Amino acid sequence: MSRPRTRMALLAARAQLGLAEQGADLLEQKRDALLRELYREVRIVFAAHDELEAAAGVARLALDGARVWLGSETVAAAAAAAAGEVAVEVEAASVMGVAVPAVAPRSLVRAPDARGRAPEASGPTIELAAQRFEEELTIAIRLATIEARVRRLAHEIRRTSSRVNALRTRIIPGLRADVTAIGLALEQRERDDRFRLKLVKRAREERSRRPTGSESGHMALVR
Repeated sequence: MSRPRTRMALLAARAQLGLAEQGADLLEQKRDALLRELYREVRIVFAAHDELEAAAGVARLALDGARVWLGSETVAAAAAAAAGEVAVEVEAASVMGVAVPAVAPRSLVRAPDARGRAPEASGPTIELAAQRFEEELTIAIRLATIEARVRRLAHEIRRTSSRVNALRTRIIPGLRADVTAIGLALEQRERDDRFRLKLVKRAREERSRRPTGSESGHMALVR
């Protein structure tokens, strides 16, 4: 939309340009902070993946040992008796104004008598396998929370980068062009006004130098 070529429009365009440049700077600072947080979280994800893989290997070995000593049916019956839901409290944390999920760290490893069966009847091999899988579950939930944070951060970084790109490549150049165009138009108008004033002044001076009608008649009588 074309702006009027007035001083008020020039002041408004300059103010909008200043706000747009300030907004772009703030968004870039936000994006950089989010990137630092994302890199930190990604390193934690890689470490947690390694930790989860190691815990899963230990849990599978414990399960295989229980099956060898007690048989698959006994292990399956013990697992069915201990089945239940795991309550996880997810809270909202903020990173540079971005809401990300956060789970309070806690161990999901239960006491032997809290697994819905008598530890004396199930035996130490089953209890060891149960403990190892609960340790794996603790790591898996923590990893899932971190991965959710990474996805949320990555989404916000993409959104912020898009806004910065729009400001830097479209909005700010457009405002600069408006400021330049209005400024040039005002300068040209000022030059035209000065030229017209000179013409008016010159015309007045020429009229003032011309003799009036009475003066012309007096000069004719004298001759």
